[in-house]
Amino acid sequence: MRCGRIWLVLTWLVATTMFVRAFQGIQLWAPSIAASRVVTRLRAADSKVDALVVGSGISGSTAAYYLHKNKIDVLLTEAREEVGGNVITKKADGFLWEEGPNSFQPNSAILRLIKDLGLLDELIFADPKLPRFVFWKERLYALPSALKDIFFFNLLSWSGRIRAGLGVLGFIAPKPDKEETIKEFVTRHLGAEAFERIIDPFVSGVYAGDPSTLSVKAALKKVKVLEDLGFTRGVLDGAIVRMFQMAAERKQAAERDADLPNLPSGSLGSFKNGLQSIPLKIKDELGTDRIRLNHKLVNIERHGDEWVSFFQVGPDANNISVVRSKSVLLTAPAYITADLFKSNKQNLLPEAAELANIKYPPVASVSLAYPNQYLKRPLFGFGHLIPRAMKIRTLGTIWSSSLFSGRSPEGFSLLLSFIGGAQDPQITSLSKEEIVHQVHEDIKRILLKDDAPMPKVLGVRMWPRAIPQYELGHMELLQRVTEGEKQCPGLYLGGNYRTGISIGDCIQFGSSIAVEMKSFLKNT
Repeated sequence: MRCGRIWLVLTWLVATTMFVRAFQGIQLWAPSIAASRVVTRLRAADSKVDALVVGSGISGSTAAYYLHKNKIDVLLTEAREEVGGNVITKKADGFLWEEGPNSFQPNSAILRLIKDLGLLDELIFADPKLPRFVFWKERLYALPSALKDIFFFNLLSWSGRIRAGLGVLGFIAPKPDKEETIKEFVTRHLGAEAFERIIDPFVSGVYAGDPSTLSVKAALKKVKVLEDLGFTRGVLDGAIVRMFQMAAERKQAAERDADLPNLPSGSLGSFKNGLQSIPLKIKDELGTDRIRLNHKLVNIERHGDEWVSFFQVGPDANNISVVRSKSVLLTAPAYITADLFKSNKQNLLPEAAELANIKYPPVASVSLAYPNQYLKRPLFGFGHLIPRAMKIRTLGTIWSSSLFSGRSPEGFSLLLSFIGGAQDPQITSLSKEEIVHQVHEDIKRILLKDDAPMPKVLGVRMWPRAIPQYELGHMELLQRVTEGEKQCPGLYLGGNYRTGISIGDCIQFGSSIAVEMKSFLKNT
């Protein structure tokens, strides 16, 4: 009997923590504005550089910085008036809030960039022990983060817990021949109850997506690999194998990154002045002569061994700037990239036209502040997510002032909520006032006293095309584009539709692609 209980505890620990940790550090992103005009004439270049980077989001800024650091003649362009892409930090009345990504989970690539930029002293971290909550039937449940927490975790019924534990051990249906969605994979492994109450709210909160269409191997690689590493149908043996692999990786990283901060597992980071600190610092490092703002790419051509890029400057469609370069990194969203190559008369990279099939659902980010006296209880935690089965429109809320210091004046709590997504595209039909009212009512049901007044509204930003959806066939689509890239030497496609949606994924890509571009330029 004791042995059986031990197995139940072990399996439930794996079942809850591995799926939760797969989402840590992944945050909301949003799109750029699509290009619509094609320029076919060729004229003398306004600029000529070795490397052109289109898009000053995290991926593009990182790549441009490391190219510049390695003495490569680089130009960074941005369609908007400010660098950062979808990383937007705002300040007003003693509040600081994010309208795009809101935090990052540190990895060696992020910490290396921060150190190289001289921003280590600006770093701030949330307490890694802060709980994450799921709202279910009028109650907040803290997800287990340690073995001792399992005994007090009542979000799942006993039958649901036993089903999840048996699934982890491998008492499940065999792996199907077809590609699985997240819903199919999780239900097969952990059961319908664990999916509905734990995994579904994470998928809605992280991807703003529909788990019945998202590919598990594309969107949840860290979870899918546990099944592939194991010897049984379950994930427990795969998790054990992965633990040994991670231990070896940490040992190698400790030697390689001995000069970087050593942080507790599960840490979440930001900066005293918000996430836009990274692209703003890179802007300073590059200098004004290596950055072009209000430059929207409208066409790209190949002439000899050069790439010729045409930009609309500002709102005037007739104001065109031309940049010649030996290499180009394009970090625009998938639909913009698809439009560029669909209308390309040279038939360059025709495979890129398929990128138009990647969906970007609408999401609104809503930053509201409340006087603390109207909270049901003091906020201590990361925030809460809401299963779609609860029929609450808000996807989830990050407790920003609980997460990081300096986000709100004394006596106030700052909350960042997300609403919309793939399962609620009708959100675009609401006015900002209607969105605020809806989010307020949802927060009131969960966190506020009955007499709570309307909040102080800090920011409401509608992203008509927010997060790329890694649906079935996503990996195969990207592979076809990769094969097409091989026929276009010096052209590189990036962006979070390809690299992963977290800040860590984007920085890792930016630093890696800079090395690849440097090697290409050296050999041309």
